[in-house]
Amino acid sequence: MAWSRTWRRVRREITRYRRAAGKLEALRWRDWKDLVRAQLALARAQREMRSLPTGGMVSDDVSVRGVLPVPARIDEARRIALAVNRAAEFGFFRPRCLVKSRALRKMLDEDGLDGAEVRVGVLLVHGRFQAHAWVEYGGQVVGDDPEKVSRFVPMPGINVADLE
Repeated sequence: MAWSRTWRRVRREITRYRRAAGKLEALRWRDWKDLVRAQLALARAQREMRSLPTGGMVSDDVSVRGVLPVPARIDEARRIALAVNRAAEFGFFRPRCLVKSRALRKMLDEDGLDGAEVRVGVLLVHGRFQAHAWVEYGGQVVGDDPEKVSRFVPMPGINVADLE
């Protein structure tokens, strides 16, 4: 029984990667470069998350980061977010939302797209809290489904610490 479940899961993954192969072939050099950078950023964010103590991702700095995003560069932010999402879905591991958000913000900062903010929100479902993290740039959600994000109540005053 367990063997058949495992085999079905393996077949499903193989099918998923076959479908992705066609899309990967169509990527431009810049997209490949972004994809590799995204995988490295995700790995770094995952490593740092595991090394921090509980609560270590919350920054003591309650001030605003001080740099305003440039709304005209939202398409660049979305391109980078797409690379992070691709790396998260087809890369070496499946990071959770906070790791993805930290990696995305770091990549945006590295590309001169300062002012992106990691937001954390909560939602009560069947008496249990759920939390989610996402990135906003210029007041717009990047790298996540805005409809999904809108269900969460943002936690004001929570600042996610920058990556080293």
